[in-house]
Amino acid sequence: MIDRLRTGDLDGQLLIADNGLSEATLRGLRGRGAGIVPMGRNRGFGAAVNRAARAADGETLVVLNDDLTPRAGFLSALAEPVAKGAAMTAGVLLQSDNPHLIESAGIEVDATLGAHDYLRDESVDVLDQPLRPPLGPCGGAAAYRLEAFRSVGGFDEGFFAYFEDLDLALRLRAEGAFCAFARRARAVHAGSATLGRGSLEKASMVGFSRGYLLRKYGVLSAPVPGALAVAQEAAVSLVLARRHRSLAPARARMLGWRTCRVRAPRPVGDALTVGVGDGLRRRYSRASRARL
Repeated sequence: MIDRLRTGDLDGQLLIADNGLSEATLRGLRGRGAGIVPMGRNRGFGAAVNRAARAADGETLVVLNDDLTPRAGFLSALAEPVAKGAAMTAGVLLQSDNPHLIESAGIEVDATLGAHDYLRDESVDVLDQPLRPPLGPCGGAAAYRLEAFRSVGGFDEGFFAYFEDLDLALRLRAEGAFCAFARRARAVHAGSATLGRGSLEKASMVGFSRGYLLRKYGVLSAPVPGALAVAQEAAVSLVLARRHRSLAPARARMLGWRTCRVRAPRPVGDALTVGVGDGLRRRYSRASRARL
């Protein structure tokens, strides 16, 4: 990925947070001109980005996963809206097994704060049509105005992995910021390459972050969204318990709930871009794909 980024038309720092990389990998990265931000151990995605952001210069912070294959012009297309005043920009991730289909073009959210990938499974041809921007970028392909990122405290490090990008988008939105959509910033994404799609470890991490998110935004205190969220999480926990023969994902949800010590106002209005019924349908579709 570094070599593809280096052939682009955008100059800047290339910082990689060492969340437990091998010494051989670090030597290779340094040899390609990357700056290494030491973490000591794996402290999670948000903590790694925050540490790198503190070391960063310039006005734009681009956040990328390490399992991307960027297309030509990716960086410049992603950073351009921020240079023109946007607080955050969403790029387009393409499915690795079918790069003519979109995996994610940012984040949408429903009343239970269920996160959904914008334009999931749509053909790339849809990008030639007029489209509204998503609520915010996914953490795999995002650009932020560095000042805006720092002003809200960056990622909440209470999320070890998953939903930290949604949380940041909601906090920026609460400050009046909106997301731009960089439809020409495209990269192929090997999704779940680290933990494995459908793995117990991933299910548990997602569960922890889901519980943390629900507590932080007080979703369960709202009668209708709260009841729906409880029903959804109970159903998901039951399905995962049967699939993995483990209660770890359910326990992780409870642990995330108990761990959260911060509170944020629950989003309302046009921040909720997905209807409740559509959100349930999309979540069922994701569960069906995970079984496959």
